[in-house]
Amino acid sequence: MIPVVVVAGCQRGVVIREEVVEADEGMVVPGPFAPTEMRIHPLTHAEAVGVNGQIVLHVEVRDGWGDTIKGIGDVQVRLRRSGATTLGESGTKWDIDLRDFSTNVSYFDSVTRTYRFVLTGLPDWFTLEGRGRLRVLFRTARADGSIEVFQDDFEIVSVITDDG
Repeated sequence: MIPVVVVAGCQRGVVIREEVVEADEGMVVPGPFAPTEMRIHPLTHAEAVGVNGQIVLHVEVRDGWGDTIKGIGDVQVRLRRSGATTLGESGTKWDIDLRDFSTNVSYFDSVTRTYRFVLTGLPDWFTLEGRGRLRVLFRTARADGSIEVFQDDFEIVSVITDDG
């Protein structure tokens, strides 16, 4: 299914055509404004809320012109011990589905122009050690329907301590 939007201008007949392509697994991406990069924004931090606290994760998505945009796709977040290798310890994982438009918009913070995810259920070791390594994978579709995965890592230092 390819919906097409055609806008005709006055007098000169300028036509702007934007195709929207549906990729595998239900991802829909506007062609020229598809994400081309993603990063964990420096606003990301840990907060002392509840027993083990929470992480406020800010993720920024940009298009080919370097402008901050919303993106359609799946986000996977992993928290590992700082010294852990990718083999051996799987860490704590959160999966966020941004393919639904209303869910997608609910996570987008228009002030910071980032997606803002509040991650709870942190492991005890994070509270005790006071640091960890976040890895975010953003899986999206290109205009041609192929799948693309962006990845970023971030060392997070906690203000949460086990003594309150």
